[in-house]
Amino acid sequence: MTQTTLLEHLEKELRYCLDIVRNQIATQNTAVLQARTSPEHWNALECFAHLNAYLERYIPRMELSIHKAKAREWKTVDDVNYSGAGKRFIKHADPENRKAYKSPKYYNFWQKDVGIAALKGFTINTERLLRVIQAAKEVNLNKAKVGRGKSGFFSLSLGNTLEWQVLHIQRHIHQIQAQIVQLQNH
Repeated sequence: MTQTTLLEHLEKELRYCLDIVRNQIATQNTAVLQARTSPEHWNALECFAHLNAYLERYIPRMELSIHKAKAREWKTVDDVNYSGAGKRFIKHADPENRKAYKSPKYYNFWQKDVGIAALKGFTINTERLLRVIQAAKEVNLNKAKVGRGKSGFFSLSLGNTLEWQVLHIQRHIHQIQAQIVQLQNH
């Protein structure tokens, strides 16, 4: 896939997710957003807190990666490359992948007191991610690296990281939509 095609696709998908959040999810009352479809599942606000934790950790890292790539004059490339780790993270985040994964403790908000501010924070973080995607159009998505984990030692390419983040958001937005439908049918 070309860099331009990937970034345009990610921007379109992220805007679509933001539209769903604003027009379908944010219009629900707080009780619906805090309700669980089963005791072991996250509620909608816990999902938003989870996404916020990832976005708040990775957006500054992606911004730094873009800044460094611009300083090094790493110009755009035709095709986006995928590392083995990048493919794995993208596969795990893909909404089509129905397998459940255990979330690391730092990103797990199950049964924590999460308020409506998580939804507002998600909207702000998603707008920030859209700006990162815009800025990424000027750099080489393969050369620019984004540190992963607490230390940031292990890294993925900026292109792999952006795709992983957007798919991760889509996965949880689909989850929240399904929960709301299930709650409304009961």
